Amino acid sequence: MRIATMGKLLPAMGVLLLTLLCGVAVSPALAADQPKTPQQVADYFADGLIPRLIDLYGSGDGVTKGIDFDATTTVGPISRVLEWTPDFLAGRQTEVPTVLTNNWVASVSVRGAVLGLATVWINPALDAPELAAFDPPELARALAAAPAESLLVHDPARKAWFAIDGDVLTPLVPGTSGATEATTPDAYQHTISDAAIGDNAAGSAPPGVAIAALVLGIVVVGLAVFVLLPVRRRSKAADDDEFDEDVDLPTP
Repeated sequence: MRIATMGKLLPAMGVLLLTLLCGVAVSPALAADQPKTPQQVADYFADGLIPRLIDLYGSGDGVTKGIDFDATTTVGPISRVLEWTPDFLAGRQTEVPTVLTNNWVASVSVRGAVLGLATVWINPALDAPELAAFDPPELARALAAAPAESLLVHDPARKAWFAIDGDVLTPLVPGTSGATEATTPDAYQHTISDAAIGDNAAGSAPPGVAIAALVLGIVVVGLAVFVLLPVRRRSKAADDDEFDEDVDLPTP
């Protein structure tokens, strides 16, 4: 009896397991799943970043206006940067609205004070990580306000930064995105789509108006040609007559 019952349950459990696996396959990754930092990038943040910052921004060797990096210089947690996918920006429905970029960021502090936000990328030409940018401390502090376990999303076109955690989207640097409070990715997608439609409508005239303007221009040019051409002909004829009157004909 127990064997027969197990025989009936096994197919059902198999269907349930397959359903769960399919759900995992098509569902977007949770924001808590922070992408693992490649070892070469982690090594650069640990050993190569500060020497490079000293070379570019440090004081010493006759430079007095640079940053006084010392033994207290520390690098904060490393975060992979995401961006919106082309489908998301185009307003199309998508299960995964973000894509990983070739950028990692971390704050840099000296004596407990945040100096800036370092962006590191893997240079494709060298296949090695290097410093890409060192932004002001205001950006570092803004990104530090991201909720725990969230991921960073950069919207370069709107100079905006967000923290995404599942269906919660928190603006960290609004830029020109128009997002000022926590929202959802779907709501934000509608916001930027509506803004794009409004900009296109404001920047282009309706087709009927454009056609009417073209026809009017053709009519004006035609009238100008029709009016001015006979005048030029009459003026030329008058000049020819005047020239003929002034010429002395030879006496036979």
